[in-house]
Amino acid sequence: MNYRIEVYDTWGRRIAHFDETPLLEVTRATPDQADSIRGILPGTIASLGPAYRVRVLVNGALFCEAKVTRLAPQWSDARKLILDRYVHFHEVVTFEAGRPPRDGSRSVVQAYRDAEISAIVKHATNSALGPAHYRVAHEAYPDGATREYQKFLTRKTAENELEVGGISAGQWVGGTRIDASAAYAIDGDTIGGLVIDGQPWPDFRLMMIDCEETSRNSHAITRHPEIESWTEAQYSRSGYKLRADEAKAALQGLLDSEGIDFIELNPHRDSVGEFDNRVDAYGRYVGLVYGDDKCLNAAMVELGHADVYLYEDGRYLVPEMELKDYLSYSSAQDDSIEATDVVMNALDVSAGLYEILTALAYAADGFIWSVDPRLAVSFRRAEQPDHVWFFNPVAMGVTLGSDSTQVANTIYFEGNPLEAAVKKTYQSAESLATYGERARDLVLYSISSELDADQLIEGLLKDLAYPEPSGAVVCFRGHGAVQVGDIVELRGGPLRRLEPEVDGEWDDRFRGRLVGRVREVTHRFEGKHAVTTVQLTSPLRSVQNPIDSMTRSQPDPETFFQFRLDDTVVGLDLQFHLD
Repeated sequence: MNYRIEVYDTWGRRIAHFDETPLLEVTRATPDQADSIRGILPGTIASLGPAYRVRVLVNGALFCEAKVTRLAPQWSDARKLILDRYVHFHEVVTFEAGRPPRDGSRSVVQAYRDAEISAIVKHATNSALGPAHYRVAHEAYPDGATREYQKFLTRKTAENELEVGGISAGQWVGGTRIDASAAYAIDGDTIGGLVIDGQPWPDFRLMMIDCEETSRNSHAITRHPEIESWTEAQYSRSGYKLRADEAKAALQGLLDSEGIDFIELNPHRDSVGEFDNRVDAYGRYVGLVYGDDKCLNAAMVELGHADVYLYEDGRYLVPEMELKDYLSYSSAQDDSIEATDVVMNALDVSAGLYEILTALAYAADGFIWSVDPRLAVSFRRAEQPDHVWFFNPVAMGVTLGSDSTQVANTIYFEGNPLEAAVKKTYQSAESLATYGERARDLVLYSISSELDADQLIEGLLKDLAYPEPSGAVVCFRGHGAVQVGDIVELRGGPLRRLEPEVDGEWDDRFRGRLVGRVREVTHRFEGKHAVTTVQLTSPLRSVQNPIDSMTRSQPDPETFFQFRLDDTVVGLDLQFHLD
């Protein structure tokens, strides 16, 4: 197993990289828990400080990224206890770095009616500010560019065509109204020379993307703070300027080869219904450009000339446009959201994204979710193991056990208190007969339909009504492929389960098999040697404490506010609907 450690300063510059370290331990956990990197870096590192970022790559793929929180360079002729080893040293750089729990779980406030669960997952993910996203199937150019054009066609109607002589009404313009004969690329993400309805337009800024700047301007300094002290001559000789010129040439090439058939301005509206991001601070119009059945914005990402840019964390993106799909266009991807065929009748959410995903996974009956190091959400059925490991005492050590502290086979549920609140008791008869009554309360304001409550709690009981597997597998030579959220099956040798198997346990999905879901992965590196420890949990569990996770940021009854579909803040009464 190969690993690589990269260190970035607060300006985003990579200042060091190592493929060997004296002692380092890296842990990734479920999304509601913290990640950590701690140990020793080689003494050759020249600079390290608080808020520096440390990235650990395993077999070439990002495994964990965290910010430095503690630093202790030391010089001595002694030995010191670091992690669980006494280390002899003359000079040693010990550090700790962490990534907080629920990183990427930004607030979502939405109302959904008669919406299929996977559609809610996508809409909620697109509604959350920040880089949390899901993956969409993508191969290479022009796959994403064509995909975005097809999405545009579903939005394009005669009623939302842009007004003549202004931009205060409508969304798109095309056909003979566009004169792009003099259009040209100012840089990789800006077009000049457009004429619409016979009138020259301001420069046009391609939304969702950002390119290197052709000159050392304020935005170039924002992207690369280290150039603030550079001269123009230094910048003109830099790799940044080279990439900027390549991006400009690429956009010009697209304009020459594909042309411009349609322009779509950003349709985002503020709380009073006014367009609020059609003109940027420089007076440029902001939107998407289409030519020859392709979206030029997406094409620039696919071709490697532009970064995906979430302006103000995506505050001005319309969730229904699913523009976070751009984050999948830089490489080949598979879809990460599976269809559930399960509908929620009335779901009103005001919570963090991860809280919503936890509830939806249980309501979908047998679904699980996870988030990768780049905050890509996966939402899928818990059906087949991702790994089948055959016991080999030379290569691995196995601990099998169970933890009954969270068992809940009786749930007293109460829903939205501002409507006719659903109050109902749910029980698992098989678990009650085996473990006795273990009761928990669950008050969840987002649920106002008894049918929705039935789906949610019945799915929850299939997990919580049974003891949680608390096993661990230690791979003595490392295991670079296993990730948090994977399902692992153990087979062979003396492995056996001591506690009785109860009917209905985890919906009998893995009856008679030793199966668990990965809740934590720890890689320990010493020189070229790596050891991987995998902690397991229930195959249906996505977070450490499901009930607490679903209600963590829920407001108290006095401040709770019920959003309606006709509330303009929700936005579902505009031209986009989930039903």
